[in-house]
Amino acid sequence: MYICKPNENQAMKELTIQEIETIVKRDENRIMEAKQTTGELAAGMQSGCAFLNTEGGWLFFGIHPKKLTILGQDVADQTRQDIANAFRKFSPAIDLSAQYIEVPDKPGKFVIAIYFKAPKAFEAPYTYDGRPWYKVENTTAQMPREMFDERIRLSDPEKFSWEKTMLPGATDKDISNKRLVDVINAGINKGRIPASAASLRSVNQRLDHFNLRTAEGYLINAAVALFGKNPTRQISQCELKLARFEGTNMRVFRDQIVCEGNLFDQYDAILDFCRKHMFLSGTMDQKERIDTLTVPYKVIREAALNILIHRTWWSYGAVLSVAIFDDRVEFANPGAFPPGTSPETFYKRPQSKPINKLISEVFFKSGLMEAWGRGIPDIFDLCKENGLPKPEFELANGFVYLTIRFAKPLTPRLSGDIVNDKENDKVNSLQLTDRQKKIISIIKRNDKVTAKEIKSHFEESIATINRDITLLKKANVLSREGSDKDGRWVVHI
Repeated sequence: MYICKPNENQAMKELTIQEIETIVKRDENRIMEAKQTTGELAAGMQSGCAFLNTEGGWLFFGIHPKKLTILGQDVADQTRQDIANAFRKFSPAIDLSAQYIEVPDKPGKFVIAIYFKAPKAFEAPYTYDGRPWYKVENTTAQMPREMFDERIRLSDPEKFSWEKTMLPGATDKDISNKRLVDVINAGINKGRIPASAASLRSVNQRLDHFNLRTAEGYLINAAVALFGKNPTRQISQCELKLARFEGTNMRVFRDQIVCEGNLFDQYDAILDFCRKHMFLSGTMDQKERIDTLTVPYKVIREAALNILIHRTWWSYGAVLSVAIFDDRVEFANPGAFPPGTSPETFYKRPQSKPINKLISEVFFKSGLMEAWGRGIPDIFDLCKENGLPKPEFELANGFVYLTIRFAKPLTPRLSGDIVNDKENDKVNSLQLTDRQKKIISIIKRNDKVTAKEIKSHFEESIATINRDITLLKKANVLSREGSDKDGRWVVHI
């Protein structure tokens, strides 16, 4: 049976009406577009351009677009000429062909079928009549300028390399020599940097070891992103947002940090923030405390490296973020998987084609990266080994989102600070609801808060809130000192 997304050899095969019916019945509008006649030729070719820039697909003329019934249409020499002329409006030039399949019970009527192949990895975007188009779900839309520019840069990363671009005004005084020396020493200890690098004396000599200056001696963007003292002064998007939200949405913050340090500072900030908010328990091993994280430490490390190394930089308003919820942690970085690839295909066949090659090399030489191209497979494998759900990737609004869901929800930190293990155990043993935990959190912030004021934080009725407060009192979690009017709440956990 002919499938909806054939390979290129199958696309060259002459379709039959039965095969067209099979494709149309699937009604997969993201990879199939139907037009009633070539009177809609321009709109059809815009959809074809969108196929070329998204996942590939079939364009049919002679099919009702809503009912998806085969109508057929007249085909004259002018029809064929108009289609051939439309093909010439694609850029870059592409070899396209149209099939004309006669409808058996309608002599002289034809379905016109055109297959548009899926893009290859890092392929330049196509335009039709000077404009780029892409698929958003099942609709054809004009590609945003920012996305188009990003795809152009990805098609020739050497020519449009952000990290290798000279950074005007930057000097060695903008570089953290301590961080630079620490990375070199770590690389020497790992055997990835020659021991002779320890004899380098100046900041510029050390930067040259990593090829972070131009031939003329000017600093490039990667130098300040990796080792800058205050990189956001010159690179505004060199920023990281960290947040711990209450519950499973973004309505209430428990903690938030904005890190404006260099990429190594950001790496440390991610690990510290996750240690602070994602621990389950702690044990003492000789003199060092060992924390057990809700998500394995190595998964956090690989996810942190992934967003730092593979982010794109050209969008000045887009910054990295890590968001921790009660049930998951989300890592987000500006960018996209190469066209034609997905996390699943990358997991099966790991590749090492970083957009930011210099930045990747520095992290590798520092010893933080264990192996090229193993980040995503390791994340998948470690989550499976530790009983966590399969990690989820999503591409949306110019960002790649990696979501790692927890095997069980995090214990809330009711005061906004880290609580000790005994407090965690007590809260867990009470088996409080999310609403009850939130009530306690509100009272911890304001011990004179009224039930009516507590209710304003919820959609539930005041009766429901009062019932929860009564249950918390019976469980000796809450008590009241003084009168209802002038007294205060006391939290016993």
